[in-house]
Amino acid sequence: MSVIKTFVMKSGERYCLLVDDLSGVPLFYPSLFITTQSRNRSLSYSAMESTLSGISVLLKYMEERGEKIEDRFQKGDLFKEHELDALRDFCQIKFRVQMPKQGSNRIFTLSELRNIDDKVSSQTEYVRLTVIAQYTKWLAELLIGSNKDKLTILQIGKMEKGLKARRPVKKNRNTDRDEKGLDKEQIALVFELFRPDSELNPFTDESVRVRNRLIFLLLYHLGLRGGELLNIRIRDIDFGRNQLVVVRRADEKDDPRANQPLVKTLDRRIPMKDTLVKEIHHYIISGRKRIPNSTKNDFLFVTHKSGLTQGQPLSKSGYKKIIEVVRTASPSLFNLTGHQLRHSWNEAFSNQMDVMNEPPSQEQQEKMRSYLMGWKEGSGTAIHYNKRFVRKKANEAAMKLQEGMIRLPEGVADGK
Repeated sequence: MSVIKTFVMKSGERYCLLVDDLSGVPLFYPSLFITTQSRNRSLSYSAMESTLSGISVLLKYMEERGEKIEDRFQKGDLFKEHELDALRDFCQIKFRVQMPKQGSNRIFTLSELRNIDDKVSSQTEYVRLTVIAQYTKWLAELLIGSNKDKLTILQIGKMEKGLKARRPVKKNRNTDRDEKGLDKEQIALVFELFRPDSELNPFTDESVRVRNRLIFLLLYHLGLRGGELLNIRIRDIDFGRNQLVVVRRADEKDDPRANQPLVKTLDRRIPMKDTLVKEIHHYIISGRKRIPNSTKNDFLFVTHKSGLTQGQPLSKSGYKKIIEVVRTASPSLFNLTGHQLRHSWNEAFSNQMDVMNEPPSQEQQEKMRSYLMGWKEGSGTAIHYNKRFVRKKANEAAMKLQEGMIRLPEGVADGK
């Protein structure tokens, strides 16, 4: 059996490997895969752990059949259709975690670890099959090497596609229930609730009010994700050019937060208006600088509340608490989330494109939006927001059309 083991380098960086449960020796090919395909691409620790978990399921599947995948692939014996079906079924199994009693060296069999009656979520099954498809393709190409002929290349591709085709279908979200940005009244209310000298501001400490207002402004004006916001360092702010550099840093050794926020988007430079840069500078000088222990790190947002974490980078739970307090301040904000402000930014971007005399083409708009949001170009995420805006404008046009049409005879609209 194989288990995932965490290692810590001298630099403090964490990484994980799949090791043999009996000998404790890392498994060669999974280690090579995670190093060349995941770690060298600067993926986070959690991403590497998820990848190894999927490979571990594959190895469990092979072990139950008394086979080694390396031996099969070296002979060019790839998975057949019925094996892909069996592997899909195996990926649905939820494995129980059983700990041996203290002092016991008993090793549990695979059948004892299985819980046939309980299945993992469709998301977990999807991730497992995705990882296995990637790993088996990589492993087959590596082991077969230069001996690959056209037929073998086609078979490897067919195996990969077969595994991906067996992933559970991601149900399309009901477009009528898509999360939307805030309306004008809600935005005005949130501005008032975050205004430092407002009587409606739910926060008591003055420095906390200044910090929280800046958090709101960055979310609203730049469309940042929560993880991006919490990862901003003072050195990421180019005060000379009025720009913010969003940097993807995974598992930083000098981040004391146990549950480190992650930047899931691409690196980018975002321009900021003068007033926003002044707000940042004001918080650093008049608020952050006066918090004990805050000089021990350069994260922009720190914890102000006295205690063990005072001066440390603001945690994910601390950020969520801020949003929760504002959400409960008014009934009209009952469903407020930080991510809603990202939706508001995208709606504002669409409106800005719409009012331009010579707006960029749809393709150019998608590229612009993708860059500013940190999405990979061509990922299709930008198209989602463009479609939402088109749907909104179409609905408005439909209503105006109905208002301008000849009035129906009395009783016709009621179906009489």
